[in-house]
Amino acid sequence: MRGALKDDRVDGVLTAIRIVIISAVLGVVTASARAWSVAPSGLASLRYQTGENLTLLNPGVAYPDAGFAAVYLMPGFRLKQGNWLSADLELYTGELSPRTFSSGSLSLYGVENVHDYFHDTSFVRQAYIAVSPDDAFTLTAGEQQIIAGSRLLFDNYQPAVTAGYDLLDAFDIPLTFDLKAVKVEPYKLYDPSRTSVLYDAEVSYNFSLFESITAFYSNFQDTDSTLAPILNNLIYSALFNRVEYDNLISKYGQVRARRIMACLQQQYAAGGPVHSSSSSISWAGMTGDRYFGRVEINLTGILETGDGSISGVNCFDYARPLDRHFSTFGYLADANVKYHILDKAAIGLFFNLSSGDKTPAQAILTQNTLNSFLSIFPYNTESSLFFNGGINQNLSAGSLTMAGRRGLGDVAYGAMIDVYPVRALECTLTPVLIYPEITSKLYGFETDVTVTYMPVRHVSLPFEFDYFSPGNFFQGYSIPYVMQVLFGADITW
Repeated sequence: MRGALKDDRVDGVLTAIRIVIISAVLGVVTASARAWSVAPSGLASLRYQTGENLTLLNPGVAYPDAGFAAVYLMPGFRLKQGNWLSADLELYTGELSPRTFSSGSLSLYGVENVHDYFHDTSFVRQAYIAVSPDDAFTLTAGEQQIIAGSRLLFDNYQPAVTAGYDLLDAFDIPLTFDLKAVKVEPYKLYDPSRTSVLYDAEVSYNFSLFESITAFYSNFQDTDSTLAPILNNLIYSALFNRVEYDNLISKYGQVRARRIMACLQQQYAAGGPVHSSSSSISWAGMTGDRYFGRVEINLTGILETGDGSISGVNCFDYARPLDRHFSTFGYLADANVKYHILDKAAIGLFFNLSSGDKTPAQAILTQNTLNSFLSIFPYNTESSLFFNGGINQNLSAGSLTMAGRRGLGDVAYGAMIDVYPVRALECTLTPVLIYPEITSKLYGFETDVTVTYMPVRHVSLPFEFDYFSPGNFFQGYSIPYVMQVLFGADITW
Protein backbone atom coordinates (compact mmCIF):
# COMPACT_ATOMS: atom_id res chain seq x y z
CA MET A 1 0.00 0.00 0.00
CA ARG A 2 2.79 2.37 0.95
CA GLY A 3 4.64 1.61 -2.30
CA ALA A 4 1.49 2.28 -4.28
CA LEU A 5 1.08 5.67 -2.61
CA LYS A 6 4.69 6.56 -3.47
CA ASP A 7 4.15 5.49 -7.08
CA ASP A 8 1.00 7.61 -7.29
CA ARG A 9 2.90 10.61 -5.90
CA VAL A 10 5.71 10.13 -8.40
CA ASP A 11 3.25 9.72 -11.28
CA GLY A 12 1.54 12.92 -10.17
CA VAL A 13 4.83 14.82 -10.24
CA LEU A 14 5.68 13.53 -13.71
CA THR A 15 2.20 14.45 -14.92
CA ALA A 16 2.66 17.96 -13.54
CA ILE A 17 6.00 18.26 -15.35
CA ARG A 18 4.35 17.25 -18.63
CA ILE A 19 1.49 19.72 -18.13
CA VAL A 20 3.90 22.59 -17.41
CA ILE A 21 6.01 21.80 -20.47
CA ILE A 22 2.95 21.50 -22.74
CA SER A 23 1.52 24.75 -21.37
CA ALA A 24 4.80 26.54 -21.94
CA VAL A 25 5.02 25.26 -25.52
CA LEU A 26 1.46 26.40 -26.21
CA GLY A 27 2.36 29.79 -24.75
CA VAL A 28 5.30 30.02 -27.14
CA VAL A 29 3.04 29.23 -30.11
CA THR A 30 0.30 31.70 -29.16
CA ALA A 31 2.81 34.47 -28.49
CA SER A 32 4.94 33.86 -31.59
CA ALA A 33 4.15 37.30 -32.98
CA ARG A 34 6.21 38.99 -30.30
CA ALA A 35 9.90 39.77 -30.68
CA TRP A 36 12.39 37.02 -29.87
CA SER A 37 16.05 37.36 -28.96
CA VAL A 38 18.75 34.69 -29.10
CA ALA A 39 21.87 34.74 -26.93
CA PRO A 40 24.49 32.04 -27.65
CA SER A 41 26.67 30.73 -24.84
CA GLY A 42 29.10 27.93 -24.25
CA LEU A 43 32.29 26.55 -22.76
CA ALA A 44 35.20 24.70 -24.34
CA SER A 45 37.73 23.17 -21.95
CA LEU A 46 41.00 21.35 -22.39
CA ARG A 47 42.44 19.46 -19.43
CA TYR A 48 45.64 17.52 -18.86
CA GLN A 49 45.96 15.43 -15.74
CA THR A 50 48.72 13.35 -14.20
CA GLY A 51 49.73 12.22 -10.73
CA GLU A 52 51.42 9.72 -8.46
CA ASN A 53 49.96 6.96 -6.24
CA LEU A 54 46.39 7.80 -7.24
CA THR A 55 45.34 4.17 -6.73
CA LEU A 56 44.57 4.95 -3.08
CA LEU A 57 41.78 7.33 -4.06
CA ASN A 58 40.75 5.57 -7.27
CA PRO A 59 41.02 1.82 -6.58
CA GLY A 60 38.83 0.88 -9.56
CA VAL A 61 40.87 2.82 -12.14
CA ALA A 62 43.40 1.02 -14.30
CA TYR A 63 46.73 2.91 -14.60
CA PRO A 64 45.53 5.93 -12.57
CA ASP A 65 48.90 7.69 -12.63
CA ALA A 66 49.16 7.79 -16.40
CA GLY A 67 48.84 11.32 -17.72
CA PHE A 68 46.15 12.03 -20.26
CA ALA A 69 44.35 14.91 -21.95
CA ALA A 70 40.59 15.42 -22.28
CA VAL A 71 38.32 17.91 -24.00
CA TYR A 72 34.91 19.17 -22.86
CA LEU A 73 32.49 21.05 -25.10
CA MET A 74 29.30 22.68 -23.81
CA PRO A 75 27.62 24.86 -26.47
CA GLY A 76 24.26 26.40 -25.70
CA PHE A 77 21.91 29.30 -26.23
CA ARG A 78 19.08 31.18 -24.54
CA LEU A 79 15.92 32.09 -26.42
CA LYS A 80 13.93 34.95 -24.86
CA GLN A 81 10.68 36.71 -25.56
CA GLY A 82 10.56 39.88 -23.54
CA ASN A 83 11.00 39.35 -19.82
CA TRP A 84 8.27 36.75 -19.38
CA LEU A 85 9.52 33.69 -21.29
CA SER A 86 12.91 32.10 -21.92
CA ALA A 87 14.19 28.74 -23.07
CA ASP A 88 17.70 27.48 -22.28
CA LEU A 89 19.50 24.68 -24.08
CA GLU A 90 23.03 23.50 -23.28
CA LEU A 91 24.59 20.48 -24.95
CA TYR A 92 27.34 18.40 -23.38
CA THR A 93 29.79 16.10 -25.10
CA GLY A 94 31.06 14.59 -21.88
CA GLU A 95 34.73 13.80 -21.56
CA LEU A 96 36.38 13.26 -24.92
CA SER A 97 39.70 11.43 -24.65
CA PRO A 98 41.24 8.13 -25.78
CA ARG A 99 41.37 7.09 -22.12
CA THR A 100 37.62 7.55 -21.70
CA PHE A 101 36.80 5.02 -24.39
CA SER A 102 39.43 2.48 -23.38
CA SER A 103 37.80 -0.83 -22.48
CA GLY A 104 39.96 -1.33 -19.40
CA SER A 105 40.07 2.09 -17.81
CA LEU A 106 37.92 4.67 -16.09
CA SER A 107 38.24 8.41 -16.13
CA LEU A 108 39.57 9.88 -12.91
CA TYR A 109 37.60 13.10 -12.86
CA GLY A 110 34.73 12.73 -15.35
CA VAL A 111 31.79 10.39 -14.88
CA GLU A 112 30.41 11.09 -18.37
CA ASN A 113 31.99 8.07 -20.04
CA VAL A 114 31.09 4.59 -21.24
CA HIS A 115 31.68 3.16 -17.75
CA ASP A 116 29.42 5.69 -16.05
CA TYR A 117 26.94 4.28 -13.54
CA PHE A 118 24.40 7.06 -14.03
CA HIS A 119 21.44 7.44 -16.34
CA ASP A 120 21.88 11.22 -16.33
CA THR A 121 24.74 10.98 -18.81
CA SER A 122 23.33 12.42 -22.02
CA PHE A 123 24.09 14.83 -24.81
CA VAL A 124 21.75 17.42 -23.29
CA ARG A 125 23.06 19.00 -20.11
CA GLN A 126 20.33 21.63 -19.73
CA ALA A 127 17.03 22.03 -21.57
CA TYR A 128 14.38 23.94 -19.68
CA ILE A 129 11.74 26.62 -20.05
CA ALA A 130 11.34 29.53 -17.63
CA VAL A 131 8.09 31.49 -17.43
CA SER A 132 7.78 34.79 -15.50
CA PRO A 133 4.26 36.23 -15.78
CA ASP A 134 5.40 39.07 -13.50
CA ASP A 135 8.61 40.28 -11.87
CA ALA A 136 7.97 38.33 -8.66
CA PHE A 137 7.07 34.83 -9.88
CA THR A 138 9.17 32.39 -11.94
CA LEU A 139 8.30 28.85 -13.01
CA THR A 140 10.80 26.50 -14.67
CA ALA A 141 10.49 22.99 -16.08
CA GLY A 142 13.05 20.69 -17.68
CA GLU A 143 16.62 19.46 -17.27
CA GLN A 144 18.50 22.05 -15.23
CA GLN A 145 21.02 22.54 -12.45
CA ILE A 146 19.35 22.07 -9.08
CA ILE A 147 20.77 23.00 -5.69
CA ALA A 148 18.45 21.65 -3.00
CA GLY A 149 18.92 23.02 0.50
CA SER A 150 22.70 23.09 0.37
CA ARG A 151 25.34 22.08 -2.16
CA LEU A 152 26.52 19.61 0.47
CA LEU A 153 23.17 17.86 0.11
CA PHE A 154 22.26 18.01 -3.59
CA ASP A 155 23.87 19.78 -6.55
CA ASN A 156 23.31 18.19 -9.92
CA TYR A 157 21.69 18.53 -13.35
CA GLN A 158 18.33 16.73 -13.21
CA PRO A 159 14.78 17.05 -14.65
CA ALA A 160 12.77 19.28 -12.32
CA VAL A 161 9.90 21.68 -11.87
CA THR A 162 10.67 24.74 -9.75
CA ALA A 163 8.62 27.71 -8.59
CA GLY A 164 10.03 30.87 -7.03
CA TYR A 165 8.36 33.95 -5.61
CA ASP A 166 10.22 37.13 -4.62
CA LEU A 167 8.34 39.39 -2.22
CA LEU A 168 10.88 42.19 -2.73
CA ASP A 169 9.56 42.88 -6.21
CA ALA A 170 5.90 42.52 -5.19
CA PHE A 171 5.72 44.07 -1.70
CA ASP A 172 9.23 45.44 -0.98
CA ILE A 173 9.80 42.64 1.57
CA PRO A 174 13.23 40.93 1.27
CA LEU A 175 11.86 37.36 1.32
CA THR A 176 11.97 34.71 -1.41
CA PHE A 177 10.18 31.36 -1.53
CA ASP A 178 11.29 28.40 -3.64
CA LEU A 179 9.66 25.03 -4.27
CA LYS A 180 11.32 22.20 -6.23
CA ALA A 181 10.28 18.73 -7.39
CA VAL A 182 13.29 16.89 -8.83
CA LYS A 183 13.24 13.62 -10.75
CA VAL A 184 16.40 11.94 -9.46
CA GLU A 185 17.89 9.86 -12.25
CA PRO A 186 18.58 6.25 -11.21
CA TYR A 187 21.85 4.39 -11.44
CA LYS A 188 22.38 2.10 -14.41
CA LEU A 189 22.99 -0.86 -12.09
CA TYR A 190 19.43 -0.66 -10.78
CA ASP A 191 15.86 -0.60 -12.03
CA PRO A 192 15.47 2.29 -14.54
CA SER A 193 11.71 1.80 -14.91
CA ARG A 194 10.89 3.58 -11.66
CA THR A 195 11.55 7.15 -10.55
CA SER A 196 12.72 8.70 -7.29
CA VAL A 197 11.73 12.26 -6.44
CA LEU A 198 13.36 14.89 -4.23
CA TYR A 199 11.04 17.59 -2.87
CA ASP A 200 12.54 20.82 -1.56
CA ALA A 201 11.02 23.92 0.06
CA GLU A 202 13.09 27.00 0.95
CA VAL A 203 12.51 30.46 2.37
CA SER A 204 15.27 33.08 2.28
CA TYR A 205 15.70 36.43 3.96
CA ASN A 206 17.97 38.59 1.81
CA PHE A 207 20.05 41.17 3.64
CA SER A 208 21.60 42.31 0.35
CA LEU A 209 22.59 40.95 -3.04
CA PHE A 210 25.33 38.71 -1.56
CA GLU A 211 23.96 38.23 1.96
CA SER A 212 21.09 35.96 2.93
CA ILE A 213 19.89 33.31 5.36
CA THR A 214 17.89 30.35 4.10
CA ALA A 215 15.81 27.76 5.93
CA PHE A 216 14.96 24.61 3.99
CA TYR A 217 13.25 21.25 4.19
CA SER A 218 14.00 18.45 1.71
CA ASN A 219 12.40 15.03 1.40
CA PHE A 220 13.66 12.21 -0.79
CA GLN A 221 11.33 9.43 -1.89
CA ASP A 222 13.52 6.57 -3.13
CA THR A 223 11.50 4.16 -5.24
CA ASP A 224 14.11 2.98 -7.76
CA SER A 225 17.03 1.98 -5.51
CA THR A 226 18.85 5.31 -5.71
CA LEU A 227 19.91 4.84 -2.08
CA ALA A 228 21.35 1.35 -2.71
CA PRO A 229 24.67 2.42 -4.34
CA ILE A 230 25.17 5.10 -1.68
CA LEU A 231 24.84 2.45 1.03
CA ASN A 232 27.18 0.15 -0.88
CA ASN A 233 29.68 2.99 -1.07
CA LEU A 234 29.54 3.41 2.71
CA ILE A 235 30.07 -0.32 3.16
CA TYR A 236 32.98 -0.35 0.73
CA SER A 237 34.66 2.64 2.37
CA ALA A 238 34.83 0.61 5.58
CA LEU A 239 37.02 -1.97 3.84
CA PHE A 240 39.88 0.54 3.51
CA ASN A 241 40.68 0.69 7.23
CA ARG A 242 41.35 -1.53 10.22
CA VAL A 243 38.57 -0.02 12.33
CA GLU A 244 35.75 -2.03 10.78
CA TYR A 245 37.84 -5.18 10.53
CA ASP A 246 38.88 -5.00 14.20
CA ASN A 247 35.23 -4.54 15.17
CA LEU A 248 34.30 -7.61 13.14
CA ILE A 249 37.05 -9.67 14.77
CA SER A 250 35.99 -8.67 18.28
CA LYS A 251 32.36 -9.56 17.54
CA TYR A 252 32.61 -12.62 15.27
CA GLY A 253 36.16 -13.95 15.65
CA GLN A 254 38.99 -13.83 13.13
CA VAL A 255 37.90 -16.70 10.86
CA ARG A 256 34.32 -15.46 10.42
CA ALA A 257 35.48 -11.84 10.11
CA ARG A 258 37.66 -12.81 7.16
CA ARG A 259 34.75 -14.56 5.49
CA ILE A 260 32.53 -11.52 5.98
CA MET A 261 35.09 -9.13 4.52
CA ALA A 262 35.74 -11.47 1.57
CA CYS A 263 31.99 -11.64 0.90
CA LEU A 264 31.63 -7.85 1.04
CA GLN A 265 34.52 -7.41 -1.38
CA GLN A 266 33.11 -10.04 -3.74
CA GLN A 267 29.65 -8.47 -3.67
CA TYR A 268 31.01 -4.96 -4.17
CA ALA A 269 32.77 -6.11 -7.36
CA ALA A 270 29.31 -7.13 -8.63
CA GLY A 271 27.61 -3.90 -7.58
CA GLY A 272 27.45 -4.26 -3.80
CA PRO A 273 25.63 -6.40 -1.22
CA VAL A 274 22.61 -4.05 -1.24
CA HIS A 275 20.74 -4.87 -4.45
CA SER A 276 17.64 -2.71 -4.02
CA SER A 277 16.30 -0.03 -1.71
CA SER A 278 13.29 2.12 -0.96
CA SER A 279 13.28 4.94 1.53
CA SER A 280 11.88 8.23 2.75
CA ILE A 281 14.62 10.52 4.08
CA SER A 282 14.22 14.14 5.18
CA TRP A 283 16.69 16.94 5.80
CA ALA A 284 15.97 20.19 7.62
CA GLY A 285 18.55 22.93 7.90
CA MET A 286 19.73 26.47 7.53
CA THR A 287 22.47 28.09 5.50
CA GLY A 288 23.59 31.70 5.51
CA ASP A 289 26.11 34.20 4.16
CA ARG A 290 26.81 37.46 6.00
CA TYR A 291 29.40 40.26 5.87
CA PHE A 292 30.58 42.19 8.92
CA GLY A 293 32.82 44.81 7.42
CA ARG A 294 35.65 42.88 5.77
CA VAL A 295 34.73 39.65 7.53
CA GLU A 296 32.62 37.14 5.58
CA ILE A 297 30.86 34.30 7.44
CA ASN A 298 29.22 31.25 5.82
CA LEU A 299 27.34 28.76 8.01
CA THR A 300 25.38 25.60 7.20
CA GLY A 301 23.66 23.15 9.53
CA ILE A 302 21.59 20.11 8.48
CA LEU A 303 19.70 17.45 10.46
CA GLU A 304 18.71 14.21 8.72
CA THR A 305 16.05 11.65 9.70
CA GLY A 306 14.30 8.89 7.80
CA ASP A 307 13.75 5.21 7.23
CA GLY A 308 14.28 2.70 4.46
CA SER A 309 14.10 -0.90 3.37
CA ILE A 310 16.85 -2.84 1.60
CA SER A 311 17.37 -6.29 0.11
CA GLY A 312 20.37 -8.14 -1.24
CA VAL A 313 23.05 -10.53 -0.01
CA ASN A 314 23.57 -10.99 3.73
CA CYS A 315 27.32 -11.41 4.14
CA PHE A 316 26.89 -11.70 7.91
CA ASP A 317 24.52 -14.66 7.73
CA TYR A 318 24.32 -16.64 4.50
CA ALA A 319 21.35 -18.63 5.80
CA ARG A 320 19.16 -15.53 5.77
CA PRO A 321 18.52 -13.20 2.84
CA LEU A 322 19.15 -9.49 3.30
CA ASP A 323 15.62 -8.16 3.63
CA ARG A 324 15.28 -5.63 6.40
CA HIS A 325 14.10 -2.20 7.49
CA PHE A 326 16.27 0.46 9.16
CA SER A 327 16.08 4.11 10.20
CA THR A 328 18.60 6.88 9.55
CA PHE A 329 19.83 9.75 11.67
CA GLY A 330 22.64 12.13 10.80
CA TYR A 331 23.86 15.70 10.97
CA LEU A 332 26.18 18.05 9.11
CA ALA A 333 27.80 21.32 10.13
CA ASP A 334 29.89 23.59 7.94
CA ALA A 335 31.47 26.92 8.91
CA ASN A 336 33.70 29.29 6.96
CA VAL A 337 35.15 32.60 8.16
CA LYS A 338 37.05 34.77 5.69
CA TYR A 339 38.77 38.15 6.07
CA HIS A 340 39.19 40.29 2.93
CA ILE A 341 42.34 42.43 2.70
CA LEU A 342 42.10 45.60 0.58
CA ASP A 343 40.37 43.82 -2.30
CA LYS A 344 43.65 42.06 -3.08
CA ALA A 345 43.55 38.95 -0.88
CA ALA A 346 41.55 36.98 1.64
CA ILE A 347 42.48 34.63 4.46
CA GLY A 348 40.13 32.29 6.22
CA LEU A 349 39.43 29.24 8.34
CA PHE A 350 36.80 26.55 7.79
CA PHE A 351 35.37 23.58 9.63
CA ASN A 352 33.33 20.74 8.18
CA LEU A 353 31.60 17.95 10.11
CA SER A 354 29.38 15.12 8.91
CA SER A 355 28.23 12.39 11.28
CA GLY A 356 29.43 8.82 11.04
CA ASP A 357 28.65 5.39 12.42
CA LYS A 358 31.16 3.32 14.36
CA THR A 359 30.40 0.24 12.26
CA PRO A 360 28.77 1.42 9.00
CA ALA A 361 28.74 -2.02 7.35
CA GLN A 362 27.06 -3.60 10.36
CA ALA A 363 24.74 -0.63 10.82
CA ILE A 364 23.46 -0.99 7.27
CA LEU A 365 23.34 -4.77 7.11
CA THR A 366 22.47 -5.88 10.65
CA GLN A 367 21.44 -3.01 12.95
CA ASN A 368 18.28 -0.88 13.17
CA THR A 369 19.78 2.61 12.76
CA LEU A 370 22.45 4.12 10.50
CA ASN A 371 23.96 7.28 11.98
CA SER A 372 26.10 8.25 8.98
CA PHE A 373 25.03 11.46 7.25
CA LEU A 374 23.61 10.72 3.81
CA SER A 375 23.32 13.04 0.83
CA ILE A 376 22.24 12.39 -2.74
CA PHE A 377 24.54 14.37 -5.06
CA PRO A 378 26.72 16.40 -2.68
CA TYR A 379 29.35 18.89 -3.77
CA ASN A 380 31.99 20.44 -1.55
CA THR A 381 33.58 23.57 -2.99
CA GLU A 382 35.25 24.98 0.13
CA SER A 383 38.02 22.41 0.08
CA SER A 384 38.73 19.52 -2.21
CA LEU A 385 38.51 16.91 0.57
CA PHE A 386 40.30 14.20 -1.41
CA PHE A 387 40.68 16.07 -4.70
CA ASN A 388 37.09 16.97 -5.51
CA GLY A 389 36.13 20.40 -6.75
CA GLY A 390 38.99 22.58 -7.92
CA ILE A 391 39.28 23.75 -11.51
CA ASN A 392 37.25 20.76 -12.73
CA GLN A 393 34.21 21.30 -10.55
CA ASN A 394 31.92 22.68 -13.27
CA LEU A 395 32.71 20.22 -16.05
CA SER A 396 31.04 16.96 -15.05
CA ALA A 397 27.25 17.13 -14.88
CA GLY A 398 27.02 14.13 -12.57
CA SER A 399 30.20 14.67 -10.58
CA LEU A 400 30.35 13.29 -7.07
CA THR A 401 32.25 14.24 -3.97
CA MET A 402 32.99 12.32 -0.81
CA ALA A 403 30.84 14.54 1.41
CA GLY A 404 28.14 12.38 2.93
CA ARG A 405 29.64 9.20 1.48
CA ARG A 406 32.07 7.98 4.14
CA GLY A 407 30.43 5.75 6.71
CA LEU A 408 32.73 6.87 9.51
CA GLY A 409 31.94 10.53 8.86
CA ASP A 410 34.23 13.54 8.38
CA VAL A 411 35.83 16.17 10.55
CA ALA A 412 37.85 18.68 8.54
CA TYR A 413 39.89 21.60 9.90
CA GLY A 414 41.26 23.84 7.20
CA ALA A 415 42.57 27.22 6.17
CA MET A 416 42.39 29.25 2.98
CA ILE A 417 44.66 31.89 1.48
CA ASP A 418 43.27 33.58 -1.62
CA VAL A 419 45.39 36.16 -3.45
CA TYR A 420 44.11 38.19 -6.43
CA PRO A 421 46.58 41.06 -6.90
CA VAL A 422 45.28 41.92 -10.38
CA ARG A 423 42.03 41.17 -12.15
CA ALA A 424 43.64 38.60 -14.45
CA LEU A 425 45.26 36.43 -11.77
CA GLU A 426 43.99 34.51 -8.73
CA CYS A 427 45.90 32.05 -6.52
CA THR A 428 44.38 29.94 -3.75
CA LEU A 429 46.06 27.71 -1.16
CA THR A 430 43.89 25.37 0.93
CA PRO A 431 45.51 23.11 3.55
CA VAL A 432 43.15 20.81 5.48
CA LEU A 433 43.44 18.10 8.15
CA ILE A 434 40.75 15.40 7.89
CA TYR A 435 39.59 12.91 10.54
CA PRO A 436 36.85 10.30 10.71
CA GLU A 437 34.08 11.63 12.96
CA ILE A 438 33.66 8.42 14.95
CA THR A 439 37.25 7.26 15.66
CA SER A 440 40.61 8.66 16.72
CA LYS A 441 42.19 7.70 13.40
CA LEU A 442 43.39 10.26 10.85
CA TYR A 443 42.39 10.31 7.17
CA GLY A 444 45.36 12.51 6.47
CA PHE A 445 46.60 15.96 5.49
CA GLU A 446 45.67 17.52 2.17
CA THR A 447 46.77 20.73 0.56
CA ASP A 448 45.42 22.11 -2.71
CA VAL A 449 46.80 24.93 -4.84
CA THR A 450 44.79 26.46 -7.68
CA VAL A 451 45.94 29.24 -10.00
CA THR A 452 43.78 30.90 -12.65
CA TYR A 453 45.16 33.36 -15.19
CA MET A 454 42.90 35.25 -17.62
CA PRO A 455 45.08 36.86 -20.31
CA VAL A 456 42.04 38.16 -22.19
CA ARG A 457 38.32 38.22 -21.60
CA HIS A 458 36.57 34.84 -22.01
CA VAL A 459 39.86 32.93 -21.89
CA SER A 460 41.36 31.44 -18.72
CA LEU A 461 44.35 29.19 -18.06
CA PRO A 462 43.76 27.17 -14.87
CA PHE A 463 46.27 25.10 -12.91
CA GLU A 464 45.74 22.85 -9.91
CA PHE A 465 48.12 20.92 -7.64
CA ASP A 466 46.78 18.51 -5.01
CA TYR A 467 48.83 16.68 -2.39
CA PHE A 468 47.51 14.20 0.14
CA SER A 469 49.50 12.53 2.93
CA PRO A 470 47.54 9.47 4.22
CA GLY A 471 47.09 9.08 7.97
CA ASN A 472 46.83 5.97 10.12
CA PHE A 473 43.26 5.38 8.89
CA PHE A 474 44.89 3.85 5.78
CA GLN A 475 47.37 1.70 7.69
CA GLY A 476 48.36 -1.32 5.67
CA TYR A 477 49.01 0.82 2.59
CA SER A 478 52.65 1.52 1.74
CA ILE A 479 51.80 4.69 -0.20
CA PRO A 480 53.60 7.68 1.41
CA TYR A 481 51.65 10.35 -0.47
CA VAL A 482 49.14 10.97 -3.25
CA MET A 483 49.74 13.75 -5.77
CA GLN A 484 47.71 15.13 -8.66
CA VAL A 485 48.34 17.88 -11.21
CA LEU A 486 45.75 19.33 -13.59
CA PHE A 487 46.05 22.21 -16.01
CA GLY A 488 44.40 23.37 -19.20
CA ALA A 489 42.50 26.15 -20.92
CA ASP A 490 38.89 27.37 -20.88
CA ILE A 491 37.11 29.46 -23.52
CA THR A 492 33.66 30.88 -22.81
CA TRP A 493 31.30 32.73 -25.13
